[in-house]
Parts: sequence; C-alpha cells; structure tokens
Amino acid sequence: MKYVDVLVAGAGPAGSQAALTVAQAGYSVALLEKRPEVGQPVRCAEGVSEKWLLKHTGVEKTWIDAEVKGAVLRSPDGNKAVMEYAEKGYILNRARFDRYLAWRAADSGAFLLTCAAVTKIDPCEEFFIVKTQHSTHQEIRATLLILADGIESRLAPQLGIPTVLKPHDIEFCLQYTLGGIAYDEGYVEMIGGNEIAPGGYAWIFPKGEKKANVGLGLLGGRSLPGLNAQFFLDRFVARRFPDASIIRTVAGAVSASEPLNKMCGEGFMIVGDAARLANPLTGAGIGNALESGTLAGQTAVRALAAGKRNKEFLEDYQHDLMKSVGHVSKKFYRIKEPFVKFSDTDINRMIQVASQIDPSRMTVAGLLEAAFKENKAVLSLIRKAFFS
Repeated sequence: MKYVDVLVAGAGPAGSQAALTVAQAGYSVALLEKRPEVGQPVRCAEGVSEKWLLKHTGVEKTWIDAEVKGAVLRSPDGNKAVMEYAEKGYILNRARFDRYLAWRAADSGAFLLTCAAVTKIDPCEEFFIVKTQHSTHQEIRATLLILADGIESRLAPQLGIPTVLKPHDIEFCLQYTLGGIAYDEGYVEMIGGNEIAPGGYAWIFPKGEKKANVGLGLLGGRSLPGLNAQFFLDRFVARRFPDASIIRTVAGAVSASEPLNKMCGEGFMIVGDAARLANPLTGAGIGNALESGTLAGQTAVRALAAGKRNKEFLEDYQHDLMKSVGHVSKKFYRIKEPFVKFSDTDINRMIQVASQIDPSRMTVAGLLEAAFKENKAVLSLIRKAFFS
C-alpha cells in the first residue's frame, strides 16, 4: 500500500492546483484522475479572466486559443449592449490547460495516476484508506484528503457532506465547437431569452481560425422532453450559423447553487465544482476552482506542519475561500433567483437600458442595475452586493 501525506481526488484545475501547492512545500501527494487522460472530455466553454491566470498559473500561449476584450450582450429582439472588460479574458484550449496543470504538479513531485477513480473512503483515526479502480494502486493511505471530483461529487457524501443539487440549482448545458464561421474574434457574446435558453442563456466564445464554442444552458426545472438543450441549441445554430461545421460536441451540467455550507471535515476539504463554486449566475468556474485549490493546498501544508487534521484547523480553508470568492458567489445566487424569472420583455428592456451605457464604463453591477431598475428590493441587494 502506498502512503502519502495528501491524496487529491480529481485532476481538474482545482485538484491539480491543490496538488501542486502541497508538492512544492515538500510533502508527498497523490493526484488521482478517474479518466484515462487528464483534460478529456472537455466540459467547459473555456473562458477565464486574466486575473486568475496571473495569480495562479501565468499565461502560456500553448493553451490560449483566443484573447477577448469584452462581451456583447444580446436580447431576444436583437438589440445589444457592449461591455469592455477592465482586464482581458482568454478562451482556453481546456484540454491542454488541464494537462499543463497536472503535469506541472507531477513535475513538482506529485504522484499522478490516471484510470484511478476513487470508489471508497474508509476513515481511520489518523488517516484514510482510499480504495481505487487503478490496476496497481488499489489502496492508498493518506493523512489528508482534498476532494476535487467535480459536479458529480460522489465522494463528499461518503464523508457526511450532502451534495445533491435541486432542479432549480443546476443548468443542463450543450455546446458545439463550430468551424467555418465569421465572427468578431475580440468579443464573447451572450444571448438571453426564453425562446433561446429558458432560465439560462446562449453563448458564443471565439477560438480563433474561424472557430467558436457555441452553446447554451437550461435551468433544470425548465428542461422538458423534446424541449431540451439539444432542441434549443440546434435551433439557435441553424438560425445564426446555418453553414457551420460541427467539430466537437460537449454536454454536461453546471451548478447554479450557493457554495456548500460545509467544505471541510475531519481530515478533508472539498474544492472546485465539487464545492459548488461555479458562479450561479454566469456558470464561470475556472478562476474559483484555481483559487480553491490553492487555498486548500496551503491549508493542508499548514495542517501537516502543525500535525493537525481536525475539522476546526481545516476550517481556515473555508473561511479564506468564503472571504475570497464564496461570499460574492452567495450574493450572485440571491440575484439569480429573480433574474431567471425574467420574461423576454424584461430582458429586452434590460439590454435597451444597458445599451445606453458607455461600453468602457459598463460593469456587471451596472448591467444588473439596469435589469432591476424598477425592483427596489433587488436593486438594494445588488448595491449591497457590489458596493459594500
């Protein structure tokens, strides 16, 4: 049986970042990925703000497909508002990005295994026995666990943390990578409307060389037999890009919930999508995943140095994470609830108001203020969320 200080389950951005942080501090860490190849299949629109990359990974041209300077926000009636980003964004080659992060962790000393799905966690007094599907390393003993097993999150429930999402807290998403299209490469586009993506939105994320990720998400409670994500996406693509080729199809779910109330326990922490850290309004999750992985790794290092693994010590992770991104996510969730009930008329009005704002001065807060201009209760919440 292999013995490690920390076992990380899941080699996505959060898991690889956590493993890197632990390995760089000189502790032994196993990074387990259930799939045969890190980064595959891709289940992501692949957009991320530069600030998160500068903070955690740097920027490598080998996994950047496109640079974007803003967003076009389009209403059902075809009007648009433009938002210029204060800091540039990138459209990643997500498969290469994930592999880069995992290989970087391995180069720093992490023990990386693929085809190593964790099947069972047996808690002991001072460690865990982790059982896997790997052909050789079927059991691994670890002092600490970091759970980065994604939105499915089947491991946290084994340790007493419920992770089941309610229908109104999940978006069912489908995305095509299209080729042979003409599109303004400098902007992402987001299109709202109940005839386009009920309870969600459609997106166009340029990837350069006449390619783009084109997809949409439907709120769980709004997806019906025959009126599912494929129906709406096929109709959208047929209207917007009738001559495009479909290079790749990606399907998956994104949490639109608040972060977990409990992200740690005796000897373990939960990171990334498993901790429900995707932005509940936009679905963006790469930046929050990197942040959570780094913070969990740092907490693990401090715990090992102090010889501690109790819940009270590990709660520093949750405290730091909530301060960094969690409280903002909770505020977005409270705004999401009335937002997803918008009629097409409401969305048209929002974009009409927002279109009058100078693109260089447009912010998410400004957009939401335009959306809820006549709803004093929600407007008050927005101002508290972004200006207090």
